[in-house]
Amino acid sequence: MPDQFAPRKGGTDESVSAPSSALTATSPDACILRHVSRASRAVVSAYDPALAPFGLTGHQFNLMMTLGNMGPMTVGSLADVLGMDASGVPRAIRPLTEAGLVGVARGTDRRQRLLSLTDQGRALMEKATPAWSRVQAELVDAIGAGRWMSLMTELRAVRKAAASCSTRRPAGAGEA
Repeated sequence: MPDQFAPRKGGTDESVSAPSSALTATSPDACILRHVSRASRAVVSAYDPALAPFGLTGHQFNLMMTLGNMGPMTVGSLADVLGMDASGVPRAIRPLTEAGLVGVARGTDRRQRLLSLTDQGRALMEKATPAWSRVQAELVDAIGAGRWMSLMTELRAVRKAAASCSTRRPAGAGEA
């Protein structure tokens, strides 16, 4: 099976170190969506096989790890922490709730749903954590710990820029 993340014939070389006259910030080859999407798919493809023996995907493990570390959360709070739309959370947690790994309770407001790891979910997460840790360590070693710390800062800047992008504001907002 070909490596889906390898450079394509006629594609761009991932090792480009400095912008050239042909590669500018507005060039399709410098598209933020393209590079972040490709990086996301590559990272997911590293974690998914390690977590598959536990019946989990990387996204499911991330969701469970978030609940395990932060405790019970509302759907909206979990969505905020994971950087996803709240409307996608029910679909994301459905397999976990059906498997008895995540519990859903009514929050202080009847409309709120409070999500938490069940004892079964916590036990599975503890079993799967060494597999996650191996992939995490391998990736950090390959990237370099200092570089990974810098990348986390840069990724926060990307998320902040995307959150404040004009396309994320309602039509007419901020217009005088």
